[in-house]
Amino acid sequence: MIKRISIVGCGWLGMPLAKSLLEQGYHVLGSKRHNEELAELSAAGIEAYRLELNPQLDSNNIDALLNSDLLIINIPPGRKTNTAEFHIAQISNLLAAAKRQGLKKVLFVSSTSVYGPMQGVVDESSPRLPEATSGKALKQIEDELINDADFDASILRFSGLVGGQRKPGRFLSGKTVSGPSSPINIIHRSDCIEIISQIIKRDCWGETFNASADLHPTKQTFYQLAAEQLGLAAPKFVDGTASNKVIANNKLKASLNFQFTYPDPMAWLQDNIEEAE
Repeated sequence: MIKRISIVGCGWLGMPLAKSLLEQGYHVLGSKRHNEELAELSAAGIEAYRLELNPQLDSNNIDALLNSDLLIINIPPGRKTNTAEFHIAQISNLLAAAKRQGLKKVLFVSSTSVYGPMQGVVDESSPRLPEATSGKALKQIEDELINDADFDASILRFSGLVGGQRKPGRFLSGKTVSGPSSPINIIHRSDCIEIISQIIKRDCWGETFNASADLHPTKQTFYQLAAEQLGLAAPKFVDGTASNKVIANNKLKASLNFQFTYPDPMAWLQDNIEEAE
């Protein structure tokens, strides 16, 4: 039974996730990169540890951080490090430390970028053909986890992330964008947190899930309204090759009996929901 949960990466997603898990009665351990950030975790009731993946483990107490029943890895590839090898080494070193601690269960937060430019309906059985450096790194880490018999791991591939300070009206404002009819694939942070909670509650390990909202409005329809909601300049859309990629969430919904809080990205925008940063 899972009682203690370690979250490596308490940022935009990890911090509200940690708070939610605390409210559900779990003991939560969390990491930040700098000592001055640890007070925020402690104030929220999270057992706080410093961890910097350089990619070596630079921590004030890595063994204590990993003294738990479940490790949630929520560290996206860094923008300042442009090699897949760097991020792979970061996570591989973390997994080696978890293994030394005897930690078995791992939930790895990945991305649908592992599918690359694949077109049509994309589900968990679709080939992963990433082109971006970040997608290549994530694919290799997924493989490392899936093929390591020492871990009972699940992979969670999120599509584009929105909510909190990630306001999509800012993403393309004032830019010239092609493919106006392309469907978008996004998911709200509240749904991300609830999906993770359900995986833990249902003890759902050894699985891979895509996670994207039910509906997929066009890029032009969504981003024009998103910019308007913030009073920003709308993107300028021009003809160009349109994508028809749609991330399917059927397995997630069936396995977890999951219902999205925000199944329709347009409805979320139209409601103009005010959210905490």
